[in-house]
Amino acid sequence: MKRTFIAVPMLWLCASVVAAPPDGKALYQENCASCHGQNGKGDTGPKLVGDASEWKTKLFERAVLNGIDDQGKSLKSPMPHWSGASFKTDSGVAPSKAEVDAIQHYLRTLK
Repeated sequence: MKRTFIAVPMLWLCASVVAAPPDGKALYQENCASCHGQNGKGDTGPKLVGDASEWKTKLFERAVLNGIDDQGKSLKSPMPHWSGASFKTDSGVAPSKAEVDAIQHYLRTLK
């Protein structure tokens, strides 16, 4: 009987951890803001707010993960192709689509 009481909370805890969406603001600040600016309006990299932030999700993912813009052209250096790299907190694993989508969603909240 004790195992049931322990197993149920553990399953609930695991499910809540898996279900938590990525924090787009934190991901952006840690990985993108140094080039694209704290507010997404550009710095050494181009602005994203009102531009790439409004692309269709698949195009934004392609740009971030593969370095191809909405016109099918390669993004300029030094933009990393994140499919071959990892965000600072991903321990060598390429960013997930959920992380990229969270960043785009965060950018859409900026004006």
